[in-house]
Amino acid sequence: MRHLRVRAPAQRDIDLAFTWYLRRSSLAAEGFIDAIDEAFSLIVKSPEQYPVVRGRLRRVLLQSFPYAVYYKLYPKVISVVGVIHGHRHPRAWLRRT
Repeated sequence: MRHLRVRAPAQRDIDLAFTWYLRRSSLAAEGFIDAIDEAFSLIVKSPEQYPVVRGRLRRVLLQSFPYAVYYKLYPKVISVVGVIHGHRHPRAWLRRT
């Protein structure tokens, strides 16, 4: 089984989104973190299941939130490179991959 690693830019994405939701509703913020945890679990369980969107980059959509988790597969690691809002233009974040 591969180890999941959340890169620093992806963690910042999560933190910023969590803070945004928390300012509006603690329930929404909690739901966002639950959706992230669920997406991470699904990725670890079956990383090849989700579509390749560019090169080695794959994507899983969050349930009930307009975000996607972007990750790359390596022999021993799943590297989460971003947790991106669906309305952000890819040029704004693809450079980090």
